[in-house]
Amino acid sequence: MVLVSLGIITGFQPARAAIGAADTVPGATLLFPYFEVDTNSSTGVDTFLSIRNTSATAILGHITVWTDLGYPVLTFNIYMTGYDVVSLDLRDTLVNRHLPRTASAGQDPGDTISHHGSFSQDINFASCTGQLPYPTLALNASFASDLRSLLSGGPAVFLSGKCAGFNHGDAIARGYVTIDTVNNCTQRMPGNVGYFGNGGTGDATNQNVMAGEYFLVDSGNALLHQGAAVAVQASATDPSTSDAGRYTFYGRVNSFNVA
Repeated sequence: MVLVSLGIITGFQPARAAIGAADTVPGATLLFPYFEVDTNSSTGVDTFLSIRNTSATAILGHITVWTDLGYPVLTFNIYMTGYDVVSLDLRDTLVNRHLPRTASAGQDPGDTISHHGSFSQDINFASCTGQLPYPTLALNASFASDLRSLLSGGPAVFLSGKCAGFNHGDAIARGYVTIDTVNNCTQRMPGNVGYFGNGGTGDATNQNVMAGEYFLVDSGNALLHQGAAVAVQASATDPSTSDAGRYTFYGRVNSFNVA
């Protein structure tokens, strides 16, 4: 899969446009460019993400949380029926250890978790069996503690005491989030062998169907910042994304081979 075009998202049906244009169309990847979470206070700053499937086709999304220095520290999957919306409260994830509860038809035969309507598809992704839906406490307590430390510039046990983010001196977790459309419930991260393949043949697909928004809320100071996720479009045929060496969104993790 090749990702390059950055377009700001609005809430309408999928459209097709030229790769490289700053247009308002959905993407195969969404970039939520910045988040802050005060993990020590329930009234401190928090960030909420909203992810929308703009197509009638059911999809899988693969979410990666990165530190502010671009190191991936958490990855997980979500399932979305046609025209579905999934929300993520980052404090709820980092502090309460919760992940969004979603499930494809094979893991949710009673349609009680990921609902669908008359015009939305609900199918089975067999690869998600045993992974989705996530349990109530989806993250191990020690791992969640490491995440909070890494995202605020501290060390982590699973990195042998090393750091992966900038320490701003205020214990606020910071970073950014990406989500990619994928073929299967994968545990790989962008940059791992097999995650990208030419023409969407790896884990990641070329489905330009996602849109989203983020909300950075500081209730203690009565502040709210809202913005659209940046849509990154995929194409296996456009010259700007199919010629090796071209500068693409994920180029740094795959040696700019435009996979």
